[in-house]
Amino acid sequence: MREFLRTFIILSLFILCVGIAPAYSDLPDMVMKARTLLEIGEFKKAETLLEEALQSVQENEKNPIRWEKERISRIRQDYDMSVDEVTSECARVIKNFRPDEQRRWEAEGKFDVRMIDNKKCYFSSSVANLAKRYPEIRVRFRDYSERDVFGERILAMARRMKEESGKGGSPYVAPFRLGAKQFITTKPEYVKAGELIHVWLPFPRITPYQKDIQMINTSPQPTSIDSPESLIRSVYFESIAPEDATTTFTLHYEFTRCGICKEVAPNMVEEYGDDPVFKECTAEEPPHIAFTPELRELAGKICGDEKNPYLKGKLIYQWVCKNIVYSYAHEYSTILNIPMFVYKHRYGDCGQIGLLFITLCRISGVPAGWRSGWECMEGDHWGMHDWCAFYIKPYGWLPADPYMGVWAEHESTLPAEEREFLRDFYYGNLDPWRLEANAKNNAPLHPAKKDFRSETVDFQRGEIESGGRNLYFGEFKRGMSLELIRENSDKK
Repeated sequence: MREFLRTFIILSLFILCVGIAPAYSDLPDMVMKARTLLEIGEFKKAETLLEEALQSVQENEKNPIRWEKERISRIRQDYDMSVDEVTSECARVIKNFRPDEQRRWEAEGKFDVRMIDNKKCYFSSSVANLAKRYPEIRVRFRDYSERDVFGERILAMARRMKEESGKGGSPYVAPFRLGAKQFITTKPEYVKAGELIHVWLPFPRITPYQKDIQMINTSPQPTSIDSPESLIRSVYFESIAPEDATTTFTLHYEFTRCGICKEVAPNMVEEYGDDPVFKECTAEEPPHIAFTPELRELAGKICGDEKNPYLKGKLIYQWVCKNIVYSYAHEYSTILNIPMFVYKHRYGDCGQIGLLFITLCRISGVPAGWRSGWECMEGDHWGMHDWCAFYIKPYGWLPADPYMGVWAEHESTLPAEEREFLRDFYYGNLDPWRLEANAKNNAPLHPAKKDFRSETVDFQRGEIESGGRNLYFGEFKRGMSLELIRENSDKK
C-alpha cells in the first residue's frame, strides 16, 4: 500500500507540473520525472536519473538535462541550514525566543523548509524572512527600531522631487553624480592556469535620466564595451589565468543619475493603436512572463471593467502592494515560473514582485518591462535592486517600483498618510538613487556565454566563465562600492 501511495503521489505531481507549466511540456521526459522526484525530496534519485539520461541522448539534446542537474545543485545551495542552525540563529536575533516557537512557526508555514534526501533543510534566509513577512515577529528582532530612518530619507526625496517638478521644465529632477567600483576575482580551486577567463560586468546604460557616464579606469583593458543603449549593458574582459589561477577584473566609473517625476492626467491618455511598443511589451516571454490561467483570472478581477491603461496599471500596482510582502529570495534560476511562485506564496523579493506586476500588466493590455541594476543611496542603503516600467501614450515609459510600494504598505513605520503618499509616489515616479544596467529580463549577453548563466533573469553581480564552464556564486569573489560625488551635478 505504501508503494502504491508513493507512485500515486509521483504521478499526481507529474500531472500537476505539466498542468501549471505548459511552457515546459516539450522538455525531455526525464526532466519532468526528475522534477516530480524533487517535489518529494528525492534529490539523489533525480540526479541519478538525469545522469543516466545524459548517457543515452544525442549531444544536441543534453542541454535541458544538464540545466536541470545544475538547477538541483543550486537548490541544494539555497537550502543550506539545519534545524540546529536555525534554532541558534533565532536565539541570536530574536528576543525571548523559545525552541517551541520554532516548531510552531514551522507548522504554520512560516519557514522555507524542504526535505532533501530524508534530511530537513531550511532556506538560507529563513530566519531573516521572519522579520520581513510577519510584523508580530519583526518587533521582537534585536535590531528592530520604531524610527524609520530609510523612510524619512525617501520621503524627503519624494517631496523634493515633487517640488522641483512642480516648477515646470524637465521631469528629470534631483540629479546626483555617483561613483562606482566593481571587481570580480577568480578562486584558484575553480580555474586552471592557462585557461582563458571570460568576464562580464554590468555597466550603466545611457538614458534621458542616466547620462554623462565616464570610465575612470579598468584592469585589465576590456575586450569590448556594449553600446550605450544596450538592454543589458556590460563590459567584457578576457584574460589568461596565471600560474596561481587568481585574476582580478575591476571597473571604476562615474555617472549622473536623475529622479523621474511626471504628472499624468488619466483623461489625456491615448489609445495605443498600432504602436510597436504595445505589441512587443504586451506579449508573453516564457518561462516567467507567461499568461497562466490563474494570473489571467487574477488580472481580470483586479481590473474589472476599467479600460484606461494608466488606471489599470495603478489597480494592479495597488493590489500587489497590498497583497504581497517582501521576502529574501531563492535564486531566480531555481524557480520555474517566478510570478506564479509569488502568486502562490504571496511573497517575493523586488525582482520577483516586479515580474508579477509586469505579467499582470501585460495580460491586461498595459505594456510593461523590466528595469534593474543597483540602488545607490549613500550610506548603508545600497545594493542590488529591480524595478519596472510601463508605457502610456502620450507620456511614454513611466517607472514603477512595486517593491517600494510593498515596503511602504507593510514595513515602513512612518505615519499612515506618509506611507500612502510614498506607496502611490512609486507608481509613475522614481528616486534618483539608481544605477540602471538592464532594461529587459533575460536579455542575451554580448558576446554570448558558452555555458549557463548564474543569473538567468537578471545581470547585477557579473558573470564569469573559464574553460567553457560557468563559475557559479561562491566560485569567485565579487564586490561593488558606490559613493556620492556631489548633488545637483548639472550645476557647475
